[in-house]
Amino acid sequence: MEIFLGTPITGIINTNLANPLETETKSRIKEMLSDLRAYGHNVFCALEEEEFGRKVADSMECTLRDYSLLKQSNVYITFPNNSYGCAVELGWASAHSIPIVLGINSRIGSKTPLYEGLHTTGSPVHVIYYDSDNEFPNKLEWSEILKYIEKNIFIGQIS
Repeated sequence: MEIFLGTPITGIINTNLANPLETETKSRIKEMLSDLRAYGHNVFCALEEEEFGRKVADSMECTLRDYSLLKQSNVYITFPNNSYGCAVELGWASAHSIPIVLGINSRIGSKTPLYEGLHTTGSPVHVIYYDSDNEFPNKLEWSEILKYIEKNIFIGQIS
């Protein structure tokens, strides 16, 4: 299965620092990638591709790359928080009827009510809420989200 993991980039990195991405956030994203790959699936994450802020792609490169790879994906998993980029990717996934797993941090909320209403467009959308003091789910929350994905998106059963 081809999985596209969408995360904020510009809103969570500071390219002026030696380590542009805060360590805990980077660890959580790496854990999610590792867990998804443990099922034998191919997972693309632009943040990883851009070396967690060390090699940020220009607008043309990232748009063409991300759009092309998202169209080839079997599922789009995202934790958009306040990311405009993830909002664009959600539109692409919806337009191409790619199943969406939308993780929303209750502490941050949803950027727009359109996220929760996205399922009305006919796209298969699974909205999952988590409550984290970080942008991304903690280990226990991610474990629960992963179980939901296994059950409802069939990760581990389709390759």
